[in-house]
Amino acid sequence: MIKKVSFLIIISLVVSFPTYSQDLYINEFMASNSITIADPDFGEYSDWLEIYNAGDSTINLYGYYLTDDLSDKTKWKINENINLETDDFVLFWADDRNQGKHTNFKLSKSGEEIGLYSADGIAIDEITYGEQITDKSYGRYPDGSDNWYIFVETTPENFNSTDGVENILPDPTFSIDGGFYSVPQILTLSSSIDSTEIYFTLDGSPPTKSDSLYSEVITIPENCVIRAKSFKDNYLPSSTITNTFFIDEDIILPVVSLVTNPDNFFDDEIGIYVEGTNGISGYCTTEPRNWNQDWERPISIEFFEKDKNLGFKIDAGVKIGGGCSRLYNQKSLSFYIRRKYGEAKLHYQLFPQKKIHEFNNFMLRSSAQDWYRSMFRSGMIQEVVKRGLEIDYREYRPTIVFLNGEYWGIHNLREKMNEHYLEENFGVDPDKVDMIKGQYLINGNKTHYNNLFSFINNNDMSTNSNYNYVKTLIDINQYIDYQIAEIYIANLDWPANNMKMWRPQTSDGKWRWLFFDLDLSFGGNSQGNYDSNILEQATATDGPNWPNPPWSTLLFRKLLENENFKNEFIQRFAVHINTTFDSTTVVNIIDSLATDIAPEIPRHKIRWENSISYDGGLWSNNIETMRKFARKRPAFARQHIIDKFGLSGAASLKITNENSTGGKVIIHNSEISENNCELILFKNVPVKIEAKCNPGYRFTGWQGVMNDSCGSISFLLTSDSEITVTFAKDTLQSTNIVINEINYNSSSVFETGDWIELYNNTDEHINIAEWVFKDDDNGHSFVFPNDTYINARKYLVLCRDTTAFQYYNPNIKNIIGDCDFGLSGSGELIRLYDNEMNIIDSLTYDDNSPWPVKADGNGFTLELNNPNYDNSLSKNWFANSLYGSPGKINTVYSKVNENIISTNFQLSQNYPNPFNTTTTISYSLEKESKVNLKIYNIQGREVKTLVSDTQLAGTKTLIWNGKDNQKREVSSGIYFYVLQIEGKIESKKMVLLK
Repeated sequence: MIKKVSFLIIISLVVSFPTYSQDLYINEFMASNSITIADPDFGEYSDWLEIYNAGDSTINLYGYYLTDDLSDKTKWKINENINLETDDFVLFWADDRNQGKHTNFKLSKSGEEIGLYSADGIAIDEITYGEQITDKSYGRYPDGSDNWYIFVETTPENFNSTDGVENILPDPTFSIDGGFYSVPQILTLSSSIDSTEIYFTLDGSPPTKSDSLYSEVITIPENCVIRAKSFKDNYLPSSTITNTFFIDEDIILPVVSLVTNPDNFFDDEIGIYVEGTNGISGYCTTEPRNWNQDWERPISIEFFEKDKNLGFKIDAGVKIGGGCSRLYNQKSLSFYIRRKYGEAKLHYQLFPQKKIHEFNNFMLRSSAQDWYRSMFRSGMIQEVVKRGLEIDYREYRPTIVFLNGEYWGIHNLREKMNEHYLEENFGVDPDKVDMIKGQYLINGNKTHYNNLFSFINNNDMSTNSNYNYVKTLIDINQYIDYQIAEIYIANLDWPANNMKMWRPQTSDGKWRWLFFDLDLSFGGNSQGNYDSNILEQATATDGPNWPNPPWSTLLFRKLLENENFKNEFIQRFAVHINTTFDSTTVVNIIDSLATDIAPEIPRHKIRWENSISYDGGLWSNNIETMRKFARKRPAFARQHIIDKFGLSGAASLKITNENSTGGKVIIHNSEISENNCELILFKNVPVKIEAKCNPGYRFTGWQGVMNDSCGSISFLLTSDSEITVTFAKDTLQSTNIVINEINYNSSSVFETGDWIELYNNTDEHINIAEWVFKDDDNGHSFVFPNDTYINARKYLVLCRDTTAFQYYNPNIKNIIGDCDFGLSGSGELIRLYDNEMNIIDSLTYDDNSPWPVKADGNGFTLELNNPNYDNSLSKNWFANSLYGSPGKINTVYSKVNENIISTNFQLSQNYPNPFNTTTTISYSLEKESKVNLKIYNIQGREVKTLVSDTQLAGTKTLIWNGKDNQKREVSSGIYFYVLQIEGKIESKKMVLLK
């Protein structure tokens, strides 16, 4: 007789509401199906629910409704004539496919609702259930009764007759952990529950009672996978515990052990890695192949870092990835972290170079078309372009994979570029993005896309007003960089293929392009070589369906009609040939990445004989092909541009920075940080160059091909030329410690806790011992401990939780905490006092416009665009960098910002500041101007008019004595001096202490 399920198992009981004519019942369901039963139509392990007819007559279900939301009773309509006879069952698959017996919803493992309704919307059966157990069904016993149980064995489309369970067995204990050992090991298995039987397997399959019963120690003489599971009568079996043991393995790369039932990969009916007998055509073959199916199979993943320590272990789903490379013997694998397998996300920093600690998906890529050549071409290209171009790239990390204990060769660990990639990299809502691949919608909707291309197609892009409108729809700088990258690397398999664009579904969301699948570039194909004219391919008006039909080149062709776009594309391309694609730099990257995987190439080649078979089958030849491309491509790329646009040739521009400590040069969106460099640029195309000061310095001028005191200049290059930029110390600097960055509401995927960053805006080391930080609540105070220094021009981060902060920012050392209070997520007043309780800095931030709203829980921080600017004004704060820039120069400051380099005047920080009796204020004019300079208090009321007159160009200096317009002494506090010239306003903060 069935035994009632105990409350130890059920988190919340199912509640059933029998209504209407109670002949039909939701009789059994499984909300987390990983290996129990695959649907016959698509071969997937999907959620399912069973309907039972307990009545005396046959019922036709056509027109009835099923739902997982009782407030939406008609969510999914049964559109088949299903005649359900008495005492019979029918199964529906809750997989979101919306066809046949497949509903348009899935079931939640964590609990939700299921409803069955008649054709006229009357409730037949409604249930609410709680947390479910993977691969265990929940159902009625006897069938159609009010009694609900968890079943040890499921009975889809059959009578519920299996015994229920009293409790769940704990997982079996391994005497040693999986991992790397130099000599053979001895393993024992045990359970904390008496009379428990432990069954184990060595082939990767989950143990059942038909497998080996553990009775004595297990000797592990060589690499092997051991999976164990505990069983006992009247208990729900334990989870399957997986451990991989490596004996005497000398591998210098990270290792990934994949463990799954061999049938999931190699069975003719359900295997995803084989031709099989249950496949479909596609992906470069007209023959049906299992590997073309969109099947997901359960898999256990163990990830070991280079030092052989376990990084993470997780159960997940796996699918075959890639396109035509599915035909190759070694295949790419895509992994899906889902709640049905255990965890909803992978909590681990997969890529040391990216501050991302949570993943929904990732890939182990076979290197696709490059499988025959280098095994790292696409990863190498991404490594090159990310250093200089604004590219939405995916990280690369080589690994060695073992499948069920068998060596499976080199695989490239990569991010999977879907909506979750956008969430992890850009902080956008994954449910609110539009994504297009080629011309096809893969996420969101196409309305914005269709409007963009309709406008492009039907309007003259040579007109700047039309071009400016398009710039509100696409991220033009990112698009230019994307086009440069694809053209330079000679991507043969583009632009019709391997093209994805995306935008957040916000009012100001702009389209950006994803950079991926680059295997047929950089010499990876005879038509993607160093002399290939991909610029012509990208602008052709009559190309074939592959790789460049007219629709795929339309946007670029039309934008090139605009003189501003064309000139920026041409000259920016020239800059990147010199910088990002510098031959010596690229060859060094190639050699470095090749060195990483070189020790594994012989073993990989033995495992996959057809891999690395081009260029005589010598891996070194394939590497030399990439080196050759790096050396020869610059000359061909330049000539292609000259020919395409009818240019008069190229000339060199030597750029000298006499004080690189003081600042950098920006040329066409690229930073030049060296003291001396020489660029080959195109003649008679505008060169745009800008000066960017570092904190504590000011720009003083250009000399050479142009002599100018304007921070941003443009000129034509007609011959080889030189230009020198100069920066000088800004002697009138604040003596303040400045609140420079604020993190008041972390992203859920990067939960560092609240923190603020202080910046020492002086040339002196400052001891802030016993200084006090406060928020809006006067009861909240953090007192800085003794001997707390902020060095000159350096930073200190004050953390609510130093442990959480360092977990996500392990390389940031200049931190202090823990602060026993946090920051308000809706904005508040924050203040910094010295050790005598004199106020040093104060501001009130907000989470509403005009303050940057991206900082409110979206992964961004508030960054002050210049530490000399008034940080109480929202206009001086930005939220441009995902996860911020704690402990280092702000990203908004390190980029070109029109507020930093004024073309008309420059306002310096008063000195001294704080001051007691008098302070000096200085500003410079580039031309004769009408000047207004006034002092305001913290409430915004005017205190003193210092200047209201027309003044000649030059540097002006005046002194304020702390008195107002009526010559009265003003009180201690924070004041602002505001300079207004020809409608432009600049302000700074100062502190009066008496």
